[in-house]
Amino acid sequence: MNRAPEAEERRSRTGGHNAGERLLAAIPVTAAEASARVAGVDLTPQLLEFERTRLALFARYGFPGQSRWVVDREGRSTYMISRGEGPSPTILVHGGLSQAGEWSLLAGRLPRHVIIPDRPGCGLSYKIEYRRADYRKAAAAWLLDLVDGIGADQIDLVGNSIGGFFAMAFALAHPDRVRHLVLAGAPAGLDRSIPLFPRLWGNPVTGLLIRKLKITDPETLRKRVFSHLLVAHPERVPLDVLEIAIAAAAIPGADSTSYTMLRTVTTLRGWRPQLMMRDDMAHLPVPTLFAWGEADAFAPPSSGQDMAARMPDARVEVLPDTGHLPWFDRPDAVAAAIAGFLAHSDTM
Repeated sequence: MNRAPEAEERRSRTGGHNAGERLLAAIPVTAAEASARVAGVDLTPQLLEFERTRLALFARYGFPGQSRWVVDREGRSTYMISRGEGPSPTILVHGGLSQAGEWSLLAGRLPRHVIIPDRPGCGLSYKIEYRRADYRKAAAAWLLDLVDGIGADQIDLVGNSIGGFFAMAFALAHPDRVRHLVLAGAPAGLDRSIPLFPRLWGNPVTGLLIRKLKITDPETLRKRVFSHLLVAHPERVPLDVLEIAIAAAAIPGADSTSYTMLRTVTTLRGWRPQLMMRDDMAHLPVPTLFAWGEADAFAPPSSGQDMAARMPDARVEVLPDTGHLPWFDRPDAVAAAIAGFLAHSDTM
């Protein structure tokens, strides 16, 4: 298929602003405050300190990233941490109640050009009221604006949990833009059954109570959240990763985003049926890897194995002794699985 005219059209769209329309712009910078000013984003001292602390966290784990912003067609700004250059970057999309720092233990172990955005409503990206949006369409549209904004014709896409839902929504809507898809941990949207806690948080009665129970101590976060839902070995989660998670949860509006998002995608019975993507994924032509934690609390590896068996080009790697965020338990093993899949697919 000749994609040159499409690529040229995208480059012309992202190359500058015309008076009559809002076009996309990607702004690579190194200084946090300068980048925000160029993007027209007003960061408070709290947010600037959060950004500096998170960049330092990534650097400590081998990812010397830079701050970047992409402004979409509606003038909304998405924040990203980026390292390297190249025509087909690897984009890591974090899970639901999280932010880009979720990938700090993995990013430095991946090769080439890597971009890690904060999803809408998370971290430093623009705020959103999810109950007013078509969640699947909004997910695909956000990633389309991001990919166009950085000027990439194609990407390698990695998603975890609700980030996996975003990744699948984009790949299904724009399969020609995705070279490879990696779903690390059980992706949202394949199984109706999910743990009780997110269902309670998304409920209009219990969710309002949960919003008031703010965790401000890293060890409490390790014990109450990571040990029950996210990892097989909570003792391996570094203290500074827990601290950045708490700092992100303290950003104004973060609790509202979590609540409205979970109200949009869940009921007390589980994931909303209209947001299921299992049947659609059976026809996805994009090479896909399910990197599934053996002890994932959200869904067992058999869910991914059943899904992969229905797809044209998909496989599953079950990662022993790991949970829903498998790279927290075994970062080298997960990085090797992802890098090997991308490299093997590149040579085929």
